[in-house]
Amino acid sequence: MQAASEQITHLAEVWAHGWALARDVGAPTRLEQAHRLEVGLPQHRVRYVVASARALARHVPAWRGPGTVVKVFGPRPEAVAALGPGWRVGRGEVLMTAPLGRGGDPAPEPYRLQIQSQGGTHRALAVTGQGEPAAEAWAALHGRHAVFDRVCTAPAHRRRGLGRALMGALGRISAGQGAERGVLVATEAGRGLYGSLGWREHCEVTPALCPEGGLTRP
Repeated sequence: MQAASEQITHLAEVWAHGWALARDVGAPTRLEQAHRLEVGLPQHRVRYVVASARALARHVPAWRGPGTVVKVFGPRPEAVAALGPGWRVGRGEVLMTAPLGRGGDPAPEPYRLQIQSQGGTHRALAVTGQGEPAAEAWAALHGRHAVFDRVCTAPAHRRRGLGRALMGALGRISAGQGAERGVLVATEAGRGLYGSLGWREHCEVTPALCPEGGLTRP
């Protein structure tokens, strides 16, 4: 699953820029094989997206501050070893890509899709017949890529094809604006859906947090 480092470096940069647009935070600052994003939230003051464990090992001493989040692209054991003490390591994730097309499944009855767009950022929302939100997903354009984010279905509405419909709708819109390939970082829960839609896995992604208040005993 691990891909060439130059490709991973490029995709990590694309993902960082798209994530910033989708979350409405400032554009990333470029570092050596990494990007810094000012997020400004509790337990998420700043985020670093780093393209390899080797780059992480160079940077991490200066990054170890309260409320710092990192996303490390590449083999998880190497990422965990490079982090060292003081970090709370999250569950493993996966970098995935797919070509964008103009097809896709419609929303199943009785749901309908609503699309909200602002510039190169799009939000797809699935609502019930009564207008209640059931699922949503975001996509943000960066160059010829569309970065997908926050694909989420409410528990009562899962396994009804809503995620597939949302991904298809965002793919069509993004392709219409010139995007050729989708990029996302999948959790284990979403990995199966994206794989069934033809998304290809490239490498592991390891999230970690340096907590405000320090680590606590379980």
